[in-house]
Amino acid sequence: SHRINRLCHATMDAEDKGHRHGNFANYYSFHPPQNRLLILEQCGLMNYIRGGLVIGADDDSKLGDDGSKLTSTRKKARLDIAACAAAVGGTCSIAEKDDIIYYCDLGCNEGDLTIAMASSLWKAVDNNTKQNVRCLGLDIDSTLIERASNKFSCEVVDDKEKEEFMPVFKDCNLCSSDAHNNACSSFFADSTKTHQEIMPMKMFSLTTIFSTTMWIHIHSGDDGLTRFLERACGWTKKYLLIEPQHSGCYRKANVRLRKMKRPEIDVSAERLKMRNEIENEIEKVVTGCGFRRVKIDLEADEQVDDVRTAWNRTLQL
Repeated sequence: SHRINRLCHATMDAEDKGHRHGNFANYYSFHPPQNRLLILEQCGLMNYIRGGLVIGADDDSKLGDDGSKLTSTRKKARLDIAACAAAVGGTCSIAEKDDIIYYCDLGCNEGDLTIAMASSLWKAVDNNTKQNVRCLGLDIDSTLIERASNKFSCEVVDDKEKEEFMPVFKDCNLCSSDAHNNACSSFFADSTKTHQEIMPMKMFSLTTIFSTTMWIHIHSGDDGLTRFLERACGWTKKYLLIEPQHSGCYRKANVRLRKMKRPEIDVSAERLKMRNEIENEIEKVVTGCGFRRVKIDLEADEQVDDVRTAWNRTLQL
């Protein structure tokens, strides 16, 4: 317990080049945001999210990079309402759409994908609805957060006659319950102060966790990963999108450290018991918090649970 706690609060070393905490410099030069967004659009998940959050969104339309509508594909994401109701012991209600779409990206790196996701929502918003998007990006690396803040502090989406889209980026050790909760609380407190809203405690309409779960798991163990996922669920009122690293990624992290002659990390299945079936284990924790998996319909009688990236990671909504 003491050793795992020490790992969680370990000081980052530039000589690790991001291979110990996942804080890779120039990450988006080899994984551009469009790589994930294209997959999310093609499988229907991004359209499903917009349809559930954006007032007046057309469920059968998608948006291109320029905000124009694209023709729909044969793939369509849907929630199995009957299964959801049976699991929670009642009706499965779809929450009404909010005037402000709050979006949180956990493990945001330099913020490029955070902004791309938020912009996809923003471009779908009809000017006449007065709906807004507010987003928060959290990452352990203060240097990456500073870069994100410098790049995107005055981000404006073209052709929108609305107030500026102002993202917030904060450095935060997501292994720490206090740090994670405080970062989210302060974001909502600042938002309320800025926009003169008098509302009860808010929650995020959408939370994304892209390729971050392994680093949380490595540094805080099974219990720490479970608590992190439960916190993410607790701060999310509607959609949680997770791209977990599969079991093989844990071994590869050590291979890279070994090649650089850097100290290795204990990623053994004895210590990390969730590792071997990590994608299923993550889904178990999230569904245990009341969420239900969104299915992808390929044809009228065909469904698929897993949407995979080109680098073989699942995208679980």
